[in-house]
Amino acid sequence: MIYLLFFFFFLTLEADKEAAFTLSEAYADNILLNWITGSIKDQKKKFDIYQDIFKVLIRTAASESRDFAVQVNGCKGVLLWSEGHSEILSIGNVMSKRRLWGSLGGLATMRATLIHHRHLAKMKKRILEGRQHLSINFVGVLPAERRQRAGTALLKYVLKKADETQLPVFAEVWGQDCVSWFQKFDFVIQGEKSLSDKEAVYMYYMVREPRMDPETPKIMTPADAMAALHLHPPREDALAALQQNEN
Repeated sequence: MIYLLFFFFFLTLEADKEAAFTLSEAYADNILLNWITGSIKDQKKKFDIYQDIFKVLIRTAASESRDFAVQVNGCKGVLLWSEGHSEILSIGNVMSKRRLWGSLGGLATMRATLIHHRHLAKMKKRILEGRQHLSINFVGVLPAERRQRAGTALLKYVLKKADETQLPVFAEVWGQDCVSWFQKFDFVIQGEKSLSDKEAVYMYYMVREPRMDPETPKIMTPADAMAALHLHPPREDALAALQQNEN
């Protein structure tokens, strides 16, 4: 099999829509998103809502740092990640955007969102016990571009930073295939939770400890670790787009 060379780029405002499409395609059959938007039966409308959700997520990530929203090879693959203590990239935070919530509505959607957000925060707190960490929030590749290691390249982008800063990486994962993929990169299941008594919405909470490199100095303080990430400043256009979304 021939593998592609991967060229990483920070997402621009012009590329946000394309990146949102990529993530929507990648997560079209996602257990969690389908559960949260389960009251919406029209598949086209549901896919449009997915794109709106991911567009807000992308701009939220970029409003913190350009590094947090990354794409490879013309948005064939997209990664959203964050400094671990931030909950800005949780679906619950995104659903609070007034314009987006208006397209969803419904008590069932609100309840599902709150249940997920509460369990995610609770499990992360219990598992990591306040340790500084990085989080993989969303990583997706267009279905036609899979099995060419684009997802691997995106994940390794963050794992390299984690090793350089000696920080663990947290990921919320659903589905056995997804769990098995993360396990290839030394992620270990640290907890699991069923979010619904009626539907099979089972979440796994995984952590990868950093690989110790004798040439990498041990970073002692959270401030040192964040400084060592060398994060770029946020995108001002992303901040403006989010503010407009709130109005």
